[in-house]
Amino acid sequence: MNKTIKKVIEGLLFVAIIVAFIIIGKTDFSPKKPIDNEKFDHDYTNVSADNVYKYVNSNEVYSFLRSGTGVLFLGYPTNKWTGYYASILNDAAQELGLKEILYYDFYEDKAVKNATYQSLVLKLNNFLPTLDDGTQNLQAPSMIIVKEGTIIYYDDETSINRGTITPTEYWNEFKIKSKQESLKEILANNLNTLAN
Repeated sequence: MNKTIKKVIEGLLFVAIIVAFIIIGKTDFSPKKPIDNEKFDHDYTNVSADNVYKYVNSNEVYSFLRSGTGVLFLGYPTNKWTGYYASILNDAAQELGLKEILYYDFYEDKAVKNATYQSLVLKLNNFLPTLDDGTQNLQAPSMIIVKEGTIIYYDDETSINRGTITPTEYWNEFKIKSKQESLKEILANNLNTLAN
């Protein structure tokens, strides 16, 4: 009887090992990429997790600026002004029911001034300030509304605002409310364009 019990246990153990190998073989252990709005919430803690931002890469930005329609937000997490603007823009977009704003972190492209960054500067040359040496640079944060590859609105209100003032001091309650209303009006005027 002991031999029979032992054989049954060995058989069950063998089946359990086979089942375990099948389960392990079908399990995807690759790290999951966070959903865009969760990643954005992680990068910008002052923006809610239910935000409208969708990450795009340099090729997608180039294509969008050539023929796309929608809103593009440019910035990077190490720029302390970007999160404040992103939060205000997100709130305005959500109040209007806008489902998506493209987000491009251009920090690395700007650091090496690669072709993507240069083409972005060239595309925005009518909107960017010209420095004393004649060059133009894209600054963060910036927001662009594009219709079929044509820029119809550009805003970089706090991209050049430096000095001793902090984003917390600049974005007081009055300015936040004023900017939200301004952005809602701008987005609402272009909502039909953006929805199509």
